[in-house]
Amino acid sequence: MKRLLTVTIIALLLCFSVTAFAAQEEISSIDALDKGVADTGETHFTKTDMELTECTLPYTVVVLPYVDTSGLEGRSREMAVGAIKDTLKKKYPAKKTSVTKIVSNNEVQRALLNNPMENPEVPTLDELVAIGEACGADRVIFVSILPAREKETGFMMVAGTQTFSATVMMKLKCVDVNEEKYLFNQNVEGIGSSTSINFWKIGKPSRAKAVKRGVTDCMNFFLTSFD
Repeated sequence: MKRLLTVTIIALLLCFSVTAFAAQEEISSIDALDKGVADTGETHFTKTDMELTECTLPYTVVVLPYVDTSGLEGRSREMAVGAIKDTLKKKYPAKKTSVTKIVSNNEVQRALLNNPMENPEVPTLDELVAIGEACGADRVIFVSILPAREKETGFMMVAGTQTFSATVMMKLKCVDVNEEKYLFNQNVEGIGSSTSINFWKIGKPSRAKAVKRGVTDCMNFFLTSFD
């Protein structure tokens, strides 16, 4: 209770210290990426060991709401969405010093309203370009999580190990609005796992962690494939 009170007080102080402009600041399209749908892509299965770093190019990017057909629930879904946001923010941190700008969620929603797609789950290149133009953006990104395949293996009597693995499939797309072309248009597969050492019924692998690692693999490959 004491810790909760301390955190509450700190939060209130931070709220009172912001300026009126900051109070009116809109959330970015990255923070709101799970508030809608978008989907299309070609097939490719791979992963990368390249390091994901902050973008240093001066362009503006739209992150479209995403489609989640993974069937994930609870903590697994939360960690999947968290992994998407974490990797996007690693490339596009949206700091005051960042040269790459992120379009706000309100702007994206207005653009989607004024440029309706024939099928929001399978937008065409022209439709994605139109959204980018409506937002004054140079790039459009969308993310879709497809059904995950999960498997549990291991051996346990008195003591042993168990591993839970998740194969995550994602449709990932980046459009160059000015050139009206795809910079990336693929399905990407990532495999994540979680292992635990068990004694009787104590300890078990984490499904959520396995999913998170699979999603992170996919997103790292995607975001290191273009500048």
